[in-house]
Amino acid sequence: MGGGLFSFLGLAALIGVAYAQTPVPDQGNEEATKTAAIFYYRDGKTEIGRLGTNRVPVTFDQIPEHVRYAVIAAENRTFYTDSGFSVKGITRAVWNNLTGGETQGGSTITQQLAKNYYLTPEQTMSRKFKEMFISLKLEDKLGSKNKILELYLNTIYFGRNSYGIQAASKSFFGKDVSKLSPDEGALLAAIIQQPGRFDPRSDDAEAVKQTQARYLYVLDGMRKMGKLSDADYAKYSQRMPQTKEIGGSATFGGQNGYMIKRALRELQRDQGISEDEVIRNGLRVVTTFDRKKMVAAKQAVEKSVPGVDPRKLLKQHVRLGLTSVNTTNGEVEAIYGGPDYLKQSFDNVWAGSAQAGSAMKPYVLATALKNGWSLRTTVENRSGVSFNGSGQVVPAGTPGALAPIRNSHSGPAAIDLIKATQESSNTGFVQLALKVGVPNVAETAENVGISSDLVEPYKNQAGLALGINDIRPIEQAAGYAVFANGGTYYQPHVVREVRTKDNAGEYKKLNWKVRKDVFSENVTRDVTYAMQQVVKPGGTATAAALSDRPVAGKTGTTEKNVATWFVGFTANPKLSTAVTMFNDKKKTLYIPGLGEISGGVVPARIWHAYTAAVAQGTTPEQFAPPVFGGDQQTFGKTTPTPTASETPEDRETEQPDCEDPRNRRHPKCAQQTPTAPTTPCPPGQGNGNCLPSSTPTPPNNDKFCEYFPNHPRCQGNDDDDDDSNDPTNPNPQQQSSPLTYSRSRP
Repeated sequence: MGGGLFSFLGLAALIGVAYAQTPVPDQGNEEATKTAAIFYYRDGKTEIGRLGTNRVPVTFDQIPEHVRYAVIAAENRTFYTDSGFSVKGITRAVWNNLTGGETQGGSTITQQLAKNYYLTPEQTMSRKFKEMFISLKLEDKLGSKNKILELYLNTIYFGRNSYGIQAASKSFFGKDVSKLSPDEGALLAAIIQQPGRFDPRSDDAEAVKQTQARYLYVLDGMRKMGKLSDADYAKYSQRMPQTKEIGGSATFGGQNGYMIKRALRELQRDQGISEDEVIRNGLRVVTTFDRKKMVAAKQAVEKSVPGVDPRKLLKQHVRLGLTSVNTTNGEVEAIYGGPDYLKQSFDNVWAGSAQAGSAMKPYVLATALKNGWSLRTTVENRSGVSFNGSGQVVPAGTPGALAPIRNSHSGPAAIDLIKATQESSNTGFVQLALKVGVPNVAETAENVGISSDLVEPYKNQAGLALGINDIRPIEQAAGYAVFANGGTYYQPHVVREVRTKDNAGEYKKLNWKVRKDVFSENVTRDVTYAMQQVVKPGGTATAAALSDRPVAGKTGTTEKNVATWFVGFTANPKLSTAVTMFNDKKKTLYIPGLGEISGGVVPARIWHAYTAAVAQGTTPEQFAPPVFGGDQQTFGKTTPTPTASETPEDRETEQPDCEDPRNRRHPKCAQQTPTAPTTPCPPGQGNGNCLPSSTPTPPNNDKFCEYFPNHPRCQGNDDDDDDSNDPTNPNPQQQSSPLTYSRSRP
C-alpha cells in the first residue's frame, strides 16, 4: 500500500516537473506559420495571385461573431468555459498509445492549437503530454480565450489548399471573411472535421451527404447556444449555401500566369531571388502592372477589331501581343501575353518574336541624326533602284549591288527623312542605313535594348533597315520609350518591390539597368517629330491617331504579311506601347472582311483602342517641338540614274508595266486602263469585275485599283499595296552578302 502510494506520488512529482519544464514556444512551428507568396498589382493592395501555402492571417475583430461561434459549435461548444483540454480525450490517447492503437482524441480547440501550431507532427506519448501541458498554459501565455481562437482560426486547414479562415472564405465563397453570412460560416465550420473530403462540390455523393449532416449539426449548435434565431435556422437549414467550383479562378488563369511567371523569372535572373526563396519565405511581390490598364489591354486586343479573336486565331497559329511600358522608368504597366496562360503558356510579349519589318526604321533614322545629319536630308524614293555598298544608286545587275528594292507607294524621286518616315520608304531607309553604316544601326538597336542575338547576325546586312531581324514586343516598347523620354534607356521590368511576409519592410533593394544619353534630347525630338507624321493623313498608321493628343509611332509589315506591328507613344500618358500580330508558321495573315493584315489595319487599331482607354482622365500634352538639328545631306536624286545600256531617248520611249497599279497614272498607261465594269455588285461589295453600288470592300486583286483608283486602298500612302511577290527579292536567310535585304512594308 505504502509502496503504491509512493509510486503514485513519484509519478505525480515527475509529471509536475515535466509540466513546469514544458514551455509554451514564443512562436508557432514552421508549417503553422507558413504563408503563401503574394503577388500584387502596382498599388500593393490588389492581389494577382498566390503561390505556396494559401494562408492569410486575420485579427480576431475581422472575423464576424457568427463565424466564430459557428466554429465553436462545430468543434468545442464549451470553449469559453473549459480548462483547455479534454481529460477524456487525453485518457483515450494514452490508452491507445499503450495498447498500440492509433493516437487520437476528442481534442478541444485549445488542444488542437497546441498540437497544430506549436508542436511537430510526430505521434508519440511525450508529444501528447506536451500538448496537454501547453494547453493548460496557453490561456495564461496568450492572455485570453479570444487570442487562442484567433490563432486557431488562422491555423486550421479547410481543404482546397486553404489554411485559415480568410483563405477558406476566398476559396469557397470568393469574399473576405468579414463578409461571410451565418450559413456560410456554418458550412466552413462543418468542413473542419474532414477537410478535403467535406465539400459541397465534391464528386463523392456520400461525402456531400455527410457534409450536409455536419452543416445542420453546426446550425443546430449555434441555435442552442443562442447565436442563431429559430427563424434563421429554419431558413438556412433548407440547403447549404452556394460555393464556388473547386479550383475556382486558378492562380495562373487568364493574364495572371504571364504576370506571375515573368515576375519570378526577373527576380531569379536579375535580382538573385529564386522562386523557392520567394515561396519559402512567403514574400510579398509588388509588381508594376496596373489593373485598369490590364483590363484595357485585354479589351483592346479581344474586342476592338471585328473578326480578331485571339482564341480562334491561335488555332491558326496566329498570335497577338501587347505591352505598355512607362517611358520614365521602364515599368511594364500592362501586357497581353496570350488569350489564357492555362491554355497557352507561351508568352507573346517576352518569348514571342517576329520579324520587325519597318518598325526598325526609327533606329536607322536615329542613327543618322546622331551622326549629325538633318531631317531635311534627302534620300532615294524611287521603287526598283539598286545600291552599292556605300549607298549610291547603281544600275541593276552591277556586281556586288543589291537587287532592286521596291516601295509599297509611289511618289517623288527624292524625299526628305520626314517624308521617308511618314511613307515608310524602303529605298530611302536602305540607302540611309548604307550611308550611315549598317553596323552603326545595329549598335543603336542594341543600345536601346534590342537583344544582341536578334541583331548581330544582320549587322552587315542592309536588310536590317527593313527589319529582316526578329524582335520582341517588350524590346520594341522599351526601345521607343528612349525616343519618348529624351534619350535614356530603362530596362523594362515588372517588379516594383519585394517585401517580407509580414509586409513590414523591404526584403531586398532591387536594381534595374539604366543607360543614359543613348541619344541627345535634340535627336529624340527630331525622331519623335518624324514619327508623328506616321499617324497623320498621308501616313501609314492613321488608324492609331487620337483625337485629343499627338501620337508618335511606326508601323511594320513584313514580306507576305507574316508579321505586323504598330509601336507608338504619347507625351501623356507617358507610355510606349507595342502591338504585334504574327503567324508562327510564316503564313500570310488574313482575316475575312479585313483581307491581308498590315500594321496599319489591326495593330494600329488595337493600339488606338488601348491608348484611348488609358488616356481617359489625363491631360493631353504636346511633344517638344523639333529642332531640325544637324546638316542637310543630299543622297536622293531628282533625276533617274541610267542603266548601263540605256540612253535618254530610251527612257523617253520606255513602256512601263501598266499591270502594276503603281503605274496607273503614267501617261503611257492611260489608254491601256481597262474599261470599268458595268455589272452591278452586291451592296457593299466589289471585286474588280463588277460595278459597286456603294463603297466596295477591297479584294486581294491588283486590278481592283485600276477600276477603283479613288478607293482608300488604292491611294499611294496606304500600306495595303503588296509587292511581296517580286521574283527579284532575295531570301534574306540564304544570303551572306553585306548587301542582303528583304523588302519591308509599312
